[in-house]
Amino acid sequence: MKRLACRLLLSGIFLCCSLSISFAGEAGIFKTKFTDVYYSDRKDMDDFVWRIGGNRTDFATDRGFALNRIDRLVERVEAILDMQPKNFKVNIYLHRGLLDSERIAYYDHKTKSIHISVDYATDGVAAHEMAHAVINSHFARPLPGKMQEILTQYVDKNLWSDY
Repeated sequence: MKRLACRLLLSGIFLCCSLSISFAGEAGIFKTKFTDVYYSDRKDMDDFVWRIGGNRTDFATDRGFALNRIDRLVERVEAILDMQPKNFKVNIYLHRGLLDSERIAYYDHKTKSIHISVDYATDGVAAHEMAHAVINSHFARPLPGKMQEILTQYVDKNLWSDY
């Protein structure tokens, strides 16, 4: 009887763990080394990855390209700025349409998150916002807005300059 109860308990634990793993992709969070990407639909991820990576892939079956492309952008921004903040992590929220009337993307330093429109996303737009995140993580206090814009524009200009 104890053996049966133990097996049922272990089976229940295994089933719960399996369900949480299989639903992790459905929850709308895609984790990479440097980011947690929040999306409401897999098509949002397909379109976002296509716009920042140039390749159409099926996010449901091939997450490797998305993982590599997003983290590669972060690493490129860090290299251009020569800033590698310790334990860097940023949340990215994907949206449709324009944000806050006319913006296509922005970085919120209070929540350490990037909000970006999938409809207007490019690797340059994503890198620009990631530069804000890297800069704000690198310094103890946020730099003045104009200084940040000078640095993020430097990233814009040099994103793929050596390719």
